[in-house]
Amino acid sequence: MLQDPYFEPIILVCPYVVYGEDSMHRDMADTYQYFHDKGYPVLSSYNADDQSWLKLEEISPDIIFFTNPHDLTRKEYYEDAYLNYLSCYVPYHHEVDNEDVQYNQIFHNAMWIIFSTHLVSRDLYLTLSCLKKQNIVLSGYPFLENISQLVIDKNSQEKKVIIYAPHHEIGRERPYSTFLEYADIMKKLSDKYKDQALFVFKPHPMLKSKLYIHQDWGKERADSYFAYWEDSKHTQLNTGEYLELFQESDAMIHDCGSFLFEYLYFKKPVMYLLSKKNHKSQYNQLGIKALDSIKNGRNVQDIESFIRCVISGEIDNNSSIDFYMQCFHNDKSPSDKILNAIKEKIK
Repeated sequence: MLQDPYFEPIILVCPYVVYGEDSMHRDMADTYQYFHDKGYPVLSSYNADDQSWLKLEEISPDIIFFTNPHDLTRKEYYEDAYLNYLSCYVPYHHEVDNEDVQYNQIFHNAMWIIFSTHLVSRDLYLTLSCLKKQNIVLSGYPFLENISQLVIDKNSQEKKVIIYAPHHEIGRERPYSTFLEYADIMKKLSDKYKDQALFVFKPHPMLKSKLYIHQDWGKERADSYFAYWEDSKHTQLNTGEYLELFQESDAMIHDCGSFLFEYLYFKKPVMYLLSKKNHKSQYNQLGIKALDSIKNGRNVQDIESFIRCVISGEIDNNSSIDFYMQCFHNDKSPSDKILNAIKEKIK
């Protein structure tokens, strides 16, 4: 949009209000600085000088883009925004599940345009959403554009680089997260194989805040756990951008939704951890296909066997990502499709 004279984009950093004011202000400051350092036009919704919140009418936007459909921020940047301005939704994640909450909230049905990331996702919107096909545009996943610009090489280090990337869904009925089950085990395994592998801890950005308020963890234990990965000689902590990490790694162990697809592009060994509650019923067709194409881990033995195979080189790369790339039409980039759709609808 910055390169197109038709648009004048502004990034508005909004508060994530779920885990208290300290976390909220820290995350807002970090996010603002991230975009500022990239040279993007960015505003903070919070004015620290007079402790006030920016009103959207002060910006007077023509269109608002959302990347998260859930009610996690202040009302004026969520419900008041999408009910009063032309609004678009580009999912922050690669949609892997078939849960109604991802496709048919009031939010989704209030959108002017939803830009769907793949064919399976589009069909779920047509099936689940009240508006059906009226506001759905198949664009593809914009994040893929960043991946496609990389030269994907193998790690040149002597030690194998293995990523451990846990999701944040702890202590909830949703069956994704395995962190509480494997957190200490992954520490022990990283120590056991420290001479053969470098383990990189890549947690979901929300995990630490959730651990702070978890009854069995709390701030002290969570900080100590993160410090282990950051300070140990045979481990690393990564809390920022991750494409270069994916590029330099040899394998990954994780239970994150979007990574289920994004890491496949690198054609490297990967194990997806399944909790005892996870029977794959909540994944959509594309998610199931991705799970069936990689190693699934259900216990400590599976994990350790995978690590040994990565270290010895006895494990094959993912055999194919053809099914993944078939979900996108490569005649134009997702970003081009999004911009063109907006221009077409405004005419």
